[in-house]
Amino acid sequence: MSNEENKLDELEAQAAKLMKTRSDLYEELSKKRDQRDKLNESANKIREEAHKHRSERDQVNRTVHEIKSQLGPLFEELDSKKERLQGVEQNVQSEYKSRPNKSRVERDLNRVEWEVMTTPTLQMKEREDELVTRASQLRRTLEEFKKLERKADATLGYMADKKATEIEIKSIRQKIDELAEKSQEHHEKMILLYNKADEERDRAQAIHEKFVELLQNIDQVKADLDGVMPQVRALRNGQRLEDHKVSQRRRMSAVAYKEEMKNEAMKKMESGEKLTMDDLRFIYGDEDDEED
Repeated sequence: MSNEENKLDELEAQAAKLMKTRSDLYEELSKKRDQRDKLNESANKIREEAHKHRSERDQVNRTVHEIKSQLGPLFEELDSKKERLQGVEQNVQSEYKSRPNKSRVERDLNRVEWEVMTTPTLQMKEREDELVTRASQLRRTLEEFKKLERKADATLGYMADKKATEIEIKSIRQKIDELAEKSQEHHEKMILLYNKADEERDRAQAIHEKFVELLQNIDQVKADLDGVMPQVRALRNGQRLEDHKVSQRRRMSAVAYKEEMKNEAMKKMESGEKLTMDDLRFIYGDEDDEED
């Protein structure tokens, strides 16, 4: 086997190996592309879910802000009711302090009335005006106590009104706490999903870097093939040319041989020698020669 043939075999083996490597790289490239695209798609879906939780959180926070705006007027109203109740209570307490003990007044009135009932008529005449006046004063004092008690009872209404406002404030605060907890849940889920989406993105980026590296490797294999294949084609073309030349030489050798044998047969015929069938075929030709 010639050097050219050995060289051609080596180059063809090298080219086949490079083509196999290129094919394997393309297959791996396709896998990496699919993995990268799936991770990016997954990251997008996770991020969309995170966006939903962010939107829900923001909506809840807006609701909390709206509800909180109701607390300001309610606190002002509560302060006003507290001041009014405190004023009424202080007034009642002040009046109670400025008056005698009610029980004592009642005892004094009972005592005066008993004295009026049990005092003999003759003695009563001397003290009648005094006792009547005293009883009248005591009764007026007790009547004032009743008015004061009505004022004290009125404070119960103020207290109930204040309590109603306090209950309303407490209810709003409870609603705010519930919404704040709900907002926190959405916030935590949003953070978890964004982190997960980032992880998917990072994995996709890592695979994309391998994808780019594979492309570079493919380019290098292509470059190597571009260096080998022209040599293979050149050697193949050279081999085909050499085979053609050999075939041509063989064809030319056959024609020269026939021509030589024909000349010898002609000499035999001219000298009167006996001709063989081969001699006659060379002289007159045969079907194969005519076809040639």
